[in-house]
Amino acid sequence: MLRIHGLNASYGSIRVLKDISIQVPVGKVVSIIGANGAGKSTLLKSISGIMKINGGSILYKERNIAGMPANRIVGLGISQVPEGRQIFAHLTVRDNINLGAYHYSKRSNRLEIKERMKRVYQMFPILEKRSKQIAGTLSGGEQQMLVIGRALMGRPELLLLDEPSMGIAPLVVREIFNVIKQLNQSGVTVLLVEQNARAALKVAHHSYVLERGEIVLEGLAAELLDNPKVKEHYLGG
Repeated sequence: MLRIHGLNASYGSIRVLKDISIQVPVGKVVSIIGANGAGKSTLLKSISGIMKINGGSILYKERNIAGMPANRIVGLGISQVPEGRQIFAHLTVRDNINLGAYHYSKRSNRLEIKERMKRVYQMFPILEKRSKQIAGTLSGGEQQMLVIGRALMGRPELLLLDEPSMGIAPLVVREIFNVIKQLNQSGVTVLLVEQNARAALKVAHHSYVLERGEIVLEGLAAELLDNPKVKEHYLGG
């Protein structure tokens, strides 16, 4: 579904991504693990059109989307759940979710939007209970559920998840990762960026290790869980 080859990206004179090449097969969960500052978020921003790249190709369904505006990329079926959640804090929960459908929001699609919202509420019942609540008053875990729900409103075939476990309680982390499994089982392909390497490797089919902007290791997620280097540097020995 997604093939990236020779991707380079910089912040000014600082080279952040260095000839990155990865593949995300349709129907799979692929994880990118690495320390803070390794370039993981920059990689997702490059895919979704938020970050300008310096070179390389990003093929989505064999179409090169490198340099394409973010709104067009969303329309192709790629939705991103950003790091730090980035909700519209002054709007209600329901309004935040609805904004995920902005690129196809018209009268003829009202029924579909209603059905998609119903599915989001089924996945995260707490959001339905808090649908009229101001989003900024939600807990960190509830806000993470909200941004995932918002992304699902965008008709994604490929979901980009940026650090979904950051800053939330362990119990909620387990719930979020169970949702990732459910989404994948329902047919959504997932590219997951995570510092929580153990959780990421347990949910993924294939994984890449990113260090200082370079892929230094890749393989089946189950095999990387037993890799001595991964154990030492990312799993606590």
